[in-house]
Amino acid sequence: MKKLIFILAAIFGLSLTVSACSTHDGRIEKSETERPDEPSDSDTDSGIMGKTLIVYYSFTNNSHVIATELQKQTEADMLRVEPADENVDYNDYSIGLPMMNLIKAHPDDPASYPAIKTTSGNLGDYDNVIIVAPLWWNNMATPLQTFLFKYGAEMEGKHIGLIVSSGESSIEGVEADVKRLVPKGKYLNPSLWILRSRTNQCRTLIEEWLKTIH
Repeated sequence: MKKLIFILAAIFGLSLTVSACSTHDGRIEKSETERPDEPSDSDTDSGIMGKTLIVYYSFTNNSHVIATELQKQTEADMLRVEPADENVDYNDYSIGLPMMNLIKAHPDDPASYPAIKTTSGNLGDYDNVIIVAPLWWNNMATPLQTFLFKYGAEMEGKHIGLIVSSGESSIEGVEADVKRLVPKGKYLNPSLWILRSRTNQCRTLIEEWLKTIH
């Protein structure tokens, strides 16, 4: 497989100038697919058929910062996963950990997964999906698992990339989750692991990752 940097360059025209990442507080309410304001000429002139979608969930806003920077560099569309009940703290130990354990015990039962209000929209239009995921208790955040459980079959045959935001734990559990939920994806390697303490360095980390994945 060609390195994704050439795929994305041909499809989107990678941005030559990007701004530094910055973290900030507050949750983003918009959950519908977001598109770049001004698509580059290469989006319309390229002879290669294909599009990329960034799918992410963010609770503490680190994954939002990462996904936004990735969109700047690739001009991909972006979809934020939102829980159906925004008042539930799924990252709370007493709530989130039992839910995570329920998914582990019954991974094929739809009732194991928390409800979300986000739909796949026009997911079938995309050839590449890059997932930006927080790590919770060594696994993928549960609302994002719900999205992939519901719509993973629509990602069959698509190129799948993975970026994981983590405090300090390694990301093998999240990689296993995405491959369980999207078993027929064409996975790009390696995944990108961004420590929470390095979120403000995500511009450079993403630039280097796009040069190496294949």
